[in-house]
Amino acid sequence: MKAAGVIAEFDPFHNGHAYFLRRVREATSADFIIVVMSGDYTQRGNPALLGKYLRAEAAMRNGADIVLELPVQYATASAELFALGGVSILDSLKLADFLCFGTESDDMEALSMAADILASETEAFKESLDQKLREGMSYPAARLQALQDTGGPKGLYELLSRPNNILAVEYIKALKRLDSSMRPVSIKREAVDHDSVNTFGIYSSAKNIRESLRLTGAFDSVEGYLPENTLSLLRESFQSDFPVYDDDMSLLMKYRLCMESAESLMRYADMSAGLAKRMMNKRRDFTVCSQFAELVKTRNLTYTRIARAMLHALIGITKEDMKLYLEAGTVGYARLLGFRKEASGLIDLLNEKSDIPVISKLSGYRKRIRAPFDRMLEDTIRASDIYHFLIKDVYGTDVVSDLSRMAYSKEDIVIL
Repeated sequence: MKAAGVIAEFDPFHNGHAYFLRRVREATSADFIIVVMSGDYTQRGNPALLGKYLRAEAAMRNGADIVLELPVQYATASAELFALGGVSILDSLKLADFLCFGTESDDMEALSMAADILASETEAFKESLDQKLREGMSYPAARLQALQDTGGPKGLYELLSRPNNILAVEYIKALKRLDSSMRPVSIKREAVDHDSVNTFGIYSSAKNIRESLRLTGAFDSVEGYLPENTLSLLRESFQSDFPVYDDDMSLLMKYRLCMESAESLMRYADMSAGLAKRMMNKRRDFTVCSQFAELVKTRNLTYTRIARAMLHALIGITKEDMKLYLEAGTVGYARLLGFRKEASGLIDLLNEKSDIPVISKLSGYRKRIRAPFDRMLEDTIRASDIYHFLIKDVYGTDVVSDLSRMAYSKEDIVIL
């Protein structure tokens, strides 16, 4: 038996994702695909357009066999921590032979070399990076410039200017850091760039799909970009369980900022002193979150960095907690969101082989998860409850807490 691991957001699951999962199976001859997926929030620092259960079901209808949740602390983190959290879970399961990811480049040697260079960080590189940050450059831009200034190999600058390549390098770094036996496999991104629609008519980026739905409010604007089985699933839930947009958090964010000071904001992950001060100065000047992020943005503070810091303040992800988790082993459990019935035998293998507890029922989880990872799961549950409050606010639908959810089956799929 061979298994391939994938780390993803799938927000929403579209034709490009279905193509990617097909290519994963072809490239690895894997019998099973295990997905570690972001929950109700994403690396953009915003709520997911669709909740985690809808996205997990869509993934399983299009090639995934098992879907596990990436804890919110890593799902909303920088590329480095996002990758480390996902790889840590897959590595701890002791089942995946491959780690597969999409890239703009299929040059694995160059990607691996970039991972080694970024992992080593020479003194010259650190000094150059610090200098660029002091000059007001954003961290991603400063890192690229520091690599170029300190004699990075020819082509490295261009390689690391593409978003999927950046994440691929972080996956490889995480594999090396954990001394994982999983083999990295790159799947070259075809037909569509990260943030655009291509001319073939069936592929679009997730960003474009989210934006089209937000602007039109109509499903027919994105129908051609989603698999039919995903369309039928989403039609059932449209304007009842989704969509959730970034600005739906605006009132909650206003409340949070009223309860904080520049000093107290410094507790939260991704928050700097300068950012905390700007947020306090601008807290009365905005109506919606996206407007606030634009007001706070500077040359060296990207929109995404600000959105992540805002979200961490809202749901309570602190720097101290992240330090504890990393020191204790990154992630101390694997939470199962669902599985295909044909892969049910894999669940027994997970429970048998995994170095960390696999949680399929939340009842009694505290007895199975060691500290501090019990708090990691509790905070992830609370973050999901906040997400579902947003649904209640927008659509008036019943709010179901993660702790009170009941498992159910749909044809060949079990949702937990």
